[in-house]
Amino acid sequence: MTTITFHVARALGRQWGPGDEIVVTDLDHQANVAPWRALAKERGVTIRSVPFDPQTGELVWDKLKEALTGRTRLLAIGAASNALGTISPVGEAAQLAHEVGALCFVDAVHFAAHAPIDVKAINCDFLVCSPYKFYGPHIGVCTGAAKS
Repeated sequence: MTTITFHVARALGRQWGPGDEIVVTDLDHQANVAPWRALAKERGVTIRSVPFDPQTGELVWDKLKEALTGRTRLLAIGAASNALGTISPVGEAAQLAHEVGALCFVDAVHFAAHAPIDVKAINCDFLVCSPYKFYGPHIGVCTGAAKS
């Protein structure tokens, strides 16, 4: 999953530069943060990070809404936190990202073993996971939405 995320970041990042923004969250695993931070160094994009509430373990939703602007090119968000187990409403997050014209990249590594995933219902642009987390092969899987 990490390798896939680095490849997707570099492919998408070819179109981005100074003035463009990527939003990540403090609930995310480094595998869904480091590739975007590397892209920021390479291409000059700005990274915005959304905090979580330490009392609830949930994203501060108002801060997510504030972070998503017309300059946002991508929201990278985890479906479930590897550290806390918090499940984030990624479908709602994808909708917010799309409302500002941004893509949504969902890391489902820590979620996929625990519940069915309906990519169409989430309406994200990319969803990645690692099947070895649910006794599959040690590979990464990525699905991308076809846009016309």
